[in-house]
Amino acid sequence: MEDFSKYNGEGTKLREAQLCMLEILVEFDKVCRKNNITYWLDGGTLLGAVRHKGFIPWDDDLDVCIQSKDYPKLRNALLQELPDRYFLEDIKSDKYFFDPFCRIKDTHSYCNYPLFAKQKSQGLWLDIIVAEPAPPIWYKNIVDHVYGPIFRQIHNIAACHNEPRWKCLTKKTISYILYPIASILLWMARLWAKILNNGLLIHSYGSYELKTRNLKHILPVQEIEFEGYNFFAPKEIDDFLINLYGDYMRIPDESGRQIHMDVDSMRFNIK
Repeated sequence: MEDFSKYNGEGTKLREAQLCMLEILVEFDKVCRKNNITYWLDGGTLLGAVRHKGFIPWDDDLDVCIQSKDYPKLRNALLQELPDRYFLEDIKSDKYFFDPFCRIKDTHSYCNYPLFAKQKSQGLWLDIIVAEPAPPIWYKNIVDHVYGPIFRQIHNIAACHNEPRWKCLTKKTISYILYPIASILLWMARLWAKILNNGLLIHSYGSYELKTRNLKHILPVQEIEFEGYNFFAPKEIDDFLINLYGDYMRIPDESGRQIHMDVDSMRFNIK
């Protein structure tokens, strides 16, 4: 068995970050259970739960997923019940937020992530992915690559800070002009998904995630252990993960183990 302690052994910055994110997940889970809101661990977080009983050793984020129909209830509950140290960030709460889903950020931490430079918090976070009924995947791909960039430009994507101001303003102006077209494409995608009613879910439009999730693999959710806690997971985990990753128990080579954040820049318990 390979020793992964070089990634997230006790005392490492990455491990400290993972435990900080775990605290966010614990609070999120409390709110969901109290309000009878269904969620499930998704992506690499679920994979870590199955393969490592917790974080993938080199992973630096957490992903949970809910159905779009549950998001308004979840948002209201989180705004009312999250501890003060946590900030629910979406396009309504932060004008510089540019993703088509939302995050809970820990305001008592900090990480140097350039795309978040203008946002209200640069703290560590939990991604809350909103899943909705799926249209044909080829059409979802079109919507992602038209609607996604336009959405992000309108919502002040921080990557623009490296470009001349005139270029940023030009991009934003073009995005506003094209936004009605993108919105029509989005509306058609949702209508098509409603007509198909195929029991498949896709991640938020503009997320560039094209793997579908099958509701029959998800509901009713079950519990799974993750870092010593029990969280919700899809009902048929094996089918769910095979769909996403194929041979999901295979450990990738070192070249495939990527840490996205600047770990050395992280700070914790900021007052």
